[in-house]
Amino acid sequence: MSDDPTFKMSQDYELVRPLKKRAYPILIEEWEHLKGKINSICDNANLFHTAGSVLLGISGSALVAALTLNLPALPNGETPMPIVLSWLIVVSALVCGCLALFFGHHQRKVQNSTAEDVVEHMELIEKRYEQKKS
Repeated sequence: MSDDPTFKMSQDYELVRPLKKRAYPILIEEWEHLKGKINSICDNANLFHTAGSVLLGISGSALVAALTLNLPALPNGETPMPIVLSWLIVVSALVCGCLALFFGHHQRKVQNSTAEDVVEHMELIEKRYEQKKS
């Protein structure tokens, strides 16, 4: 027989006592602070990346339309309005798409630093309880 007490149940389940493990005692205030920081982390960067990708796709489609649209020139030598609108959409969607991707990239950096703050605080708690290694 082993030293660890076990229990036999009528359905042939054997309960085993859990092994001892190390734990960090942490103040309730610190734990609530960490939970609050973790809850405040949100991932809205995907919205900027998605919007930027959609706008770049619109710009690409308008570019194809502007290059392949074969309309005769107007009698007074002006460019037809559909071609002008296509080029306007190309430029505006391209600028807006690039800006959305830029802001999405920077928002991702801010969110990563927020998550790193939580990990840093947890490591601070770990250091408080580190044992001297010999």
